Amino acid sequence: MINSIKIINNKEIIFDNAPSTIVVDGCGTREVTTVFDSDALKGSYKELIYYNFKIGYGTFHNSKNNSISFDFKGETVGMVFVKKGCFGFNIEKISHTNHFNKNEHNIFFYTSISGALEISEGVVSLVRINFSLKFFNQFLPDENKFKDFRKQIKQNKTGKLKKENCYISSKMHLLIDKIVNSKWTGGYRNIHMNSLVLELLLLQLDQFKNGDIKETKSNDEEKIIKIEAYLAKNFAKPLTLEFLSKKFGTNEFTLKKSFKAAFGNTVFGYIFDLKMNKAKELLIENKHTISDISEIVGYKNAQHFSTAFKKKYGVTPSKFINDN
Repeated sequence: MINSIKIINNKEIIFDNAPSTIVVDGCGTREVTTVFDSDALKGSYKELIYYNFKIGYGTFHNSKNNSISFDFKGETVGMVFVKKGCFGFNIEKISHTNHFNKNEHNIFFYTSISGALEISEGVVSLVRINFSLKFFNQFLPDENKFKDFRKQIKQNKTGKLKKENCYISSKMHLLIDKIVNSKWTGGYRNIHMNSLVLELLLLQLDQFKNGDIKETKSNDEEKIIKIEAYLAKNFAKPLTLEFLSKKFGTNEFTLKKSFKAAFGNTVFGYIFDLKMNKAKELLIENKHTISDISEIVGYKNAQHFSTAFKKKYGVTPSKFINDN
C-alpha cells in the first residue's frame, strides 16, 4: 500500500512501497513507470521527464477512498487534468484544498509544500504536466486576466490560476490522447511532446482568458469524445456513420456536425488522417512491407493505399521509404 510520495522540483515522483522501472533514451529523456498492486490500490503511473517539463499520467483502481501524504521541495507550475473519478490534494498550514471532479482541469504554482493526495473510490484517471518556472514564464501572457497568478508566482506563493476548475474540452482530450499514446522515440518524441504540451497550454490559457469556467458537458459532447476514442483504436475497420450513430446513441446529422465542431475535421477525414499517420509511423519503422502496411491500416488494395498516401504526403510509400 502506498502511504507517501516525495518530489523534488520536476524530478520523478518517489513512491514508498511501489516498484519503479526507469528507462533513459539516447536523448536523456527519463521514462519512469510505477505499478501499484495492493488490495486497496491498483494501477500504474508513468512519467516522462524532459529538460523543461515533466509529463505524468496514470489510472488507479481503488477499492476505497485513499489518502497519500506528499512532500514537495522546490518550485513548479503544474497543469492538472482529471479525466475520470475524483481527485484532490490538501496542503498543510495554509488550509488549501483543491478538488477535481471528472473532466476538470486547472493550473497551479507550487513551492515547497506538503499535505495529502485524496483519490476517490473507483477508477481515477489523471494527467499532470509540470513546467520549470523559467520555461513557463515565457508563455504566460502579459494580460490582466493573468496578473493575479503572475503575482502569486512573483511572491513565491502557492496558488492556482483560476478559483474554479474548468472543463476539459474535446480538443484538449484529443491532445492528451496524443501525448499519452505517442509512438515517436528519441529526438522525434522530444519535438512531438514539446509541440503537443505547448498547444495544450495554449488551449488552457485561451479558455481561462475567455472565462469558460467549469460546466457540465452535454450528452452529445460526451458521445463525441467516446466516438473519437473509438476511432483512434478502430480506424482500420470498415466504419459507417450509421454504425457509429447507432453504437453511441446519436444520429448522423448530430454526429457530423458535433464531430466537425470538436475536431475541425469530418469523421471520415479524421479516419483518413489516422490511417495515414499510422502508415507513416510503420514506414519509418521499416519492419513491414508496403502491402502489409496497407492491410494494417485498413486498405484491401495496396494500389489504393499508395494513391491515398501520395494524396496525403505528396509522395508514394516506396519513395517515402527511399527518402527516409
